[in-house]
Amino acid sequence: MIPMPDNGTIIQFKGLISYKIIERLLDKLRSAPEFLEMKKPARKRLYSVFVESIDNIYKYAAGKGAGVSNKHRPSVISVRKQDHQYMITAGNLILNDDLEEFRFKLERVRQLDRENLKTLYEDIINRESGEEDKGAGLGLVTIALKTEQKIQYSFTPVDSNHSFFEIQIIINE
Repeated sequence: MIPMPDNGTIIQFKGLISYKIIERLLDKLRSAPEFLEMKKPARKRLYSVFVESIDNIYKYAAGKGAGVSNKHRPSVISVRKQDHQYMITAGNLILNDDLEEFRFKLERVRQLDRENLKTLYEDIINRESGEEDKGAGLGLVTIALKTEQKIQYSFTPVDSNHSFFEIQIIINE
C-alpha cells in the first residue's frame, strides 16, 4: 500500500466494527472540517466509498461469531487527506478459502473501464442472489465507479486459515 503522512488523518479506527461504531464513524466523517469544505460531488463520492468500505468489513470480516480470535489483527479503517486527494484504507481478516474468489472480483473491477463497470453493476443488481451467494461484488463495483484511480489491495497471510485483506481507494477532490 502507498503510505501517506499521518498529519492529514481525518478518521482512524482499529477494532471490532459494530452498528454503534459505524454510526460514530459516519458522524465523525460528516462533521470533519475537511469533509465539510469539499465540493458536494467529491463529498458524496467519499462518503459513499467510506460506507461501502465499512459495510464490507462488517459483513465479510472472518471470525465474526465463528470463534476465531482476530485480536491480533483487528479491522481497520481510515480516511486521510493529502493535497487534493482523500485516501480510504480499510482492512480486515478474511478466510483463506475466500481469498481467490475475492481476488477475482477485485481484479475484475480493476480491469474494467467505466462503461463496462456500469454494465457489470446492472448485471449484479438484476441477478437474484442465492443462498450460497457470498456477495456478488456490488460494493467493489460501486467503489470502482466512485474513483478515477484503480483500487489498490493486498493480502497478507496471518496463519494457515486466514489472511489480512487491505484495500486502498483514492478519491480526487
